[in-house]
Amino acid sequence: MNVRDITDAEVYELGLEVLLDKLGHAGTIRFLQQCEPTIGDYTVERHKWLDGLDMETIMRGIQKLRQEKQESPKDEQPKAIGEMTDLEIYRFGLSAISGEMGVSGQMRFLRLCKPGSSNCTLVPRKKRDKLDAETQEHQVYPGQEKK
Repeated sequence: MNVRDITDAEVYELGLEVLLDKLGHAGTIRFLQQCEPTIGDYTVERHKWLDGLDMETIMRGIQKLRQEKQESPKDEQPKAIGEMTDLEIYRFGLSAISGEMGVSGQMRFLRLCKPGSSNCTLVPRKKRDKLDAETQEHQVYPGQEKK
């Protein structure tokens, strides 16, 4: 599929389908929440955790992340959705979307997730409300059995 040949609404629908398939309802909501604008000053926050780090520490951290990435299987869910951090869910969701739609489809989907970013912003909001309602009904993560 060539994402250049489909509309923004279709890109968004396809992205949601991929997320629902890979992350389930609760994981999809958590992924979409990461796309919301945040409050705060990133520059101030960045200085809080970066100031005082030396180059040696940064390089060890980079090497550790590279080694972990090489050792972990691609496109495999690292743990149960309920045990994943928001960042892990976001990264896994991005990987799933780009695997299905390519990088350009992933970028279009993310652009559409940002409020006020396009004409179909109202459609995603309605979809999110529906997903919120469905998530409250299900409360079961992929891989878990219903009680």
